Amino acid sequence: MTTQVLRQALNKVDIWGYAQESTLEVKSFNDKVTGQPYNAISGDVTIKTGENETHVISYFAKELTKDGAVSKNFKSLQTAINEMVTVADIAQGVSVGEPSMLTCQGELTLNEFKTQSGELVANIRINGKFAPSRFKGEASTFEPKAKFDIEGIVYKATKNELDKDGEETGRLTIDIYVPNYKGAVVPLSFVTDPSLSQANKDYIEENFVKGASINIYGNMVNKSKKIERVIEAGFGESKVETTYERVRDFVTIGGSLYEVGVHDKQVFDVSLLKEAISNRERFLASLESKEQKPQEEKKAGFGGEQKTQTPPPQNNATPDIDDLFGED
Repeated sequence: MTTQVLRQALNKVDIWGYAQESTLEVKSFNDKVTGQPYNAISGDVTIKTGENETHVISYFAKELTKDGAVSKNFKSLQTAINEMVTVADIAQGVSVGEPSMLTCQGELTLNEFKTQSGELVANIRINGKFAPSRFKGEASTFEPKAKFDIEGIVYKATKNELDKDGEETGRLTIDIYVPNYKGAVVPLSFVTDPSLSQANKDYIEENFVKGASINIYGNMVNKSKKIERVIEAGFGESKVETTYERVRDFVTIGGSLYEVGVHDKQVFDVSLLKEAISNRERFLASLESKEQKPQEEKKAGFGGEQKTQTPPPQNNATPDIDDLFGED
């Protein structure tokens, strides 16, 4: 009997920009199950989309398919390695000319791992679905961008975002589970554009309730923010202290509720959510067992208890299923 799982959600990232840096290379790996060696292209491509703004896309493609043929994605990534011109290459004298104008497609996920102390760390990562392509149009028509279009299930009540001082930012938070192809879910956080009208904010608060199936889209932000602080002098001119802060946001500019009876093919079957969360918990447990296995062979310096894991920021902890649609 086939086990039913949540359908895979739309999860699309489009990035257009200039090749800043690439770490793509052919590497050797061993299959985790069989132990057999294989080759794959692995690494990141950093795309510049604006002043002080870049986005990193991670790639991984095995050389051979199950049938023993060289995979198309591997070939495409090899072409990218050979032909891509990056800002870093030009600066180091490896290449000449202008950096490549690229278009990239990917999806949002979490890069999760355990530290040696057992703490779970999770950061949003963009996985490349296809090798980056060179823009073939006129340079004058090339417009860098970084956009997302994604579906999911709301699992936390939408709230006003607060800054580090506890003040409202004018943005709303949207927290969703994104079902993936493995029958599990990935928790991701988004914010609304501060320029949204009150009518749009009302729509979100009224319709994006726990358990709702939604589609949202918007812009990805990953840039350095310049902060200048004036230090008053005892005499003479004041001193200006300059620091930089990394800002990473996923800003929603539009979206819709999938309504039962209207968008039945898009509405997620919430009855399957518990199993999807269980799949995620098993994945997190496998990370823990990998981290704890070598630790079990060591004797503790004193005491006997291991440090409990600390939930990381950015929705990397899985909410309790019993509280999923209850009070916050």
